[in-house]
Amino acid sequence: MSVEERIRKKQRAEKIEKVLNHKVEGESFIDGPSKEWKRIVLKHFNKIYDNQMTVSQLCSLLNDKGIRFNQSQDLVKFPIREYLLYISKVSHKKLSLEGEDV
Repeated sequence: MSVEERIRKKQRAEKIEKVLNHKVEGESFIDGPSKEWKRIVLKHFNKIYDNQMTVSQLCSLLNDKGIRFNQSQDLVKFPIREYLLYISKVSHKKLSLEGEDV
């Protein structure tokens, strides 16, 4: 592995860690460790970005994966939406959630 590849890999790992540690307003609406649900959201970011998945579908997926909400799903969409927008900002990918039902 070249030096450049190692640097890129390290920078990517640092960026992922930064994203996973980012605090989002309303994340207390989601029970359990925040890194757990944030990993799932991060993993599915590109599907949201490519309009292959909606925030509502992502909420359902989180629920299916065992992530529990202590508020209604409608309220939980807000911190998830904010987190998606933060990922968008860090990854320099313009994300449009205008058509979302949030």
